[in-house]
Amino acid sequence: MGKFFTILLVLVFANHGYVERFSYAEKSKLDWSDFRGEPKVDSSFDASVNTGITYQWSISKDYGKIELKYEVDSFCYPSLSWVKKGQSTKYLLLHEQLHFDVSELHARIMRKKLKEYKPGKNVRKDLNKMYKRVERMRINMQEQYDLETDHSKNKTNQKKWEKKVKNLMWYYRAYAK
Repeated sequence: MGKFFTILLVLVFANHGYVERFSYAEKSKLDWSDFRGEPKVDSSFDASVNTGITYQWSISKDYGKIELKYEVDSFCYPSLSWVKKGQSTKYLLLHEQLHFDVSELHARIMRKKLKEYKPGKNVRKDLNKMYKRVERMRINMQEQYDLETDHSKNKTNQKKWEKKVKNLMWYYRAYAK
């Protein structure tokens, strides 16, 4: 997490605040052309997709009623995603796609939590805590996915994860963008 954040900061400042990205709402299905980063030749992995979630919010008071407005997105960062030469298989792309789906799943979970949230005295603190919890859940799920599938090598567990994520995406379908 710390390494990713540092890389992201360097890229943001090097590109005057911009890191190429697209949201799940813009493009939910990955293809190999989305993997534009330089492959990590010393990595034991054949590919890596870089995804994440962001949120923004504002609060207003109208006739004493507090209104919370928010925007939650899941993103893919093509310049931070890569694939080694000769490894661009359909099967591996499906594994990487599921990482993007897991990020979208957690964006939906965050939207649900925000919709259910009743603003109190410490809105900023409450929302930051909420986001950190969802982000921790997202990272844990990403790591568990790779662990259980052995980074796609365990085809039986890969199928189980595909079904699990599909079912969870369906469960949170009301919170899709």
